[in-house]
Amino acid sequence: MTRFATFTAAVVTAAATSIASADVGDPPSFSYLLHCSGCHLEDGAGDPPEIPDLRTDLGLLLDTAEGRAYMMRVPGVTDTPIPPQEMADLLNWMVGTLYPERKGKDPVSADEVLAGRINRLSDPIKYRKVLLARIKGEPET
Repeated sequence: MTRFATFTAAVVTAAATSIASADVGDPPSFSYLLHCSGCHLEDGAGDPPEIPDLRTDLGLLLDTAEGRAYMMRVPGVTDTPIPPQEMADLLNWMVGTLYPERKGKDPVSADEVLAGRINRLSDPIKYRKVLLARIKGEPET
């Protein structure tokens, strides 16, 4: 078997296993596995710095209006082919799962998702770097 075929088989097997373990009775968790875990991984770890670790970066972004607005403008929110209300439900599920103390507080709305989709970021990695430095009080480079 070629390296590519071996890699492809491994990815398909992992994806099938992940999706099979999703609770289809819980649409947001299933949507996360289907639309988000490919980049952010099942546990939200991502692959920093290109793909943020949702377990840490998301918490920082939730603390500011600018960070929250950024979350609505990233490709995963703007380009995922699910309706705005389902995306809002997915984002609220992510927050409640990764940050249980925030569950139900200031939930994301479908209108916020729509506004983000209208104003998509052209370079989310660069924007996030500057934004997180500002949020952390670090000098911008």
